[in-house]
Amino acid sequence: MNFIRNVIDLNLQYLFAATRRGIVPATTAFVLTVLGAAAVAKLQKPTFLSEGKLLFKPDRAATLTGLEEDGSPLQTISYGTQLNSEIEIITSKPLIQKTIDTLQLKDDEGKPLKIEDLLENLQVSVVFQTDVLSFTYLDEDPVKAADIVNTLMGSYRSQKLASTQIDTESAGDFLDRQLPVSAEKVRQAEYELRVFRETYDIVDLAAEVEISVAFLNDLRQEESRLRVSLRALQGVQEALSNELRLSVSDAITANALSQSKSVQDILTDLSAVRRKIAVQQVEFTEESPILLDLRAQEASLVNLLDDKVQGIAGGPVQEDLLQMGATRERLVEDYAKNNIQLVSFEESLKAVENNKQIYQQRIDLFPELEQRQRDLQRKLEAAQETYQELLNRSQELQVKENQLTNFIQIIEPAVPPEKPSSQVAIKIIAMGIVAGFALALTIIVAIDFFIVDVKGTNKVYDPDAYNIPSGL
Repeated sequence: MNFIRNVIDLNLQYLFAATRRGIVPATTAFVLTVLGAAAVAKLQKPTFLSEGKLLFKPDRAATLTGLEEDGSPLQTISYGTQLNSEIEIITSKPLIQKTIDTLQLKDDEGKPLKIEDLLENLQVSVVFQTDVLSFTYLDEDPVKAADIVNTLMGSYRSQKLASTQIDTESAGDFLDRQLPVSAEKVRQAEYELRVFRETYDIVDLAAEVEISVAFLNDLRQEESRLRVSLRALQGVQEALSNELRLSVSDAITANALSQSKSVQDILTDLSAVRRKIAVQQVEFTEESPILLDLRAQEASLVNLLDDKVQGIAGGPVQEDLLQMGATRERLVEDYAKNNIQLVSFEESLKAVENNKQIYQQRIDLFPELEQRQRDLQRKLEAAQETYQELLNRSQELQVKENQLTNFIQIIEPAVPPEKPSSQVAIKIIAMGIVAGFALALTIIVAIDFFIVDVKGTNKVYDPDAYNIPSGL
């Protein structure tokens, strides 16, 4: 550490001594150089700096109306890389050439001004932490400087607005072409969904699934109840059939005849006549007028009874079915009624089974119907979303077309300056200071090299005097 400190001290002493030896000529050279630069600056023709400013106005209306969109040309550009990109556009050759052509700018020789010459005196920069670009141009003619700035700002603004307008119109044309196509897709999707629902008689498929499953469970319970009742009634009928030894048709016929008042009245009259015949047969012979008259009444009643039975039963029946005891008549009546109820149960069971089959088939179809309905609904929703998005975009474009002219504003047009600019003089003097300092430093180094090292005068730096190790 002591060695390093000694080396640093020696270097500082060496530099101080070298500076002290060359301070007078170095200072003289520096002063003369600066004075020369000042003289050159004084001899320069006066130049004028004209400035104008452009504001990139944020789209406040879009923010307030909810139409703000990332990447929108109406959105605030904000100080940063985007404004730097705009600077590159402004200083591009086409725009600079357009400015030259518009103003018919000439150089000192009367030839059209070159792009490089104009760019040399033009400066476009971002005003710190704003959405403002500053345009400055330096020229000997103040009016020319102001015209160049104003023309460049106007050309850029017109080009930017025209480009944005073209993009907006192109997008509008595209949307105008796509909106009818998208609307037709929506109508087609709605039609397909409507046809599907009409074909399968669907109103609310989810509710129908729930209702159908519940109804199917009710049908199954009803089927079970009917089967139990049917089996019980079949057992009763079988017992009655064994006791009565009658077929179902005979029982129905017997019950119908027993319920017929006219048949029963004829049977009563016929029984009364036959009792009289039995009594008269004891006293009279068959040729007796009384018996003949009774036989005639009997035959008439029998014929009348046959006609009534024929009308009710549809054919002849056994005589024992015409007259039965009260108990047997009640059993026959129960047998006939049970048979009617049995037929009713069987028909109800058949109807329940048919309904159950129909609902089961419908329920089995529900998964496929749900999938197809979801597909159609997704298709419709996608078409509607696309159409709504296109419609929103179209409305946004209509709003933005009315806002384009306010996007870029010239907030400070350039005016011909009244006083010359000191920018050139300051630049020349600054260059003179730098050159004078470099010349002074060169003189100090040269004096040290030629006087100290070449001629061998007293040296400040003596390694042996400070015991510096060999090899350093």
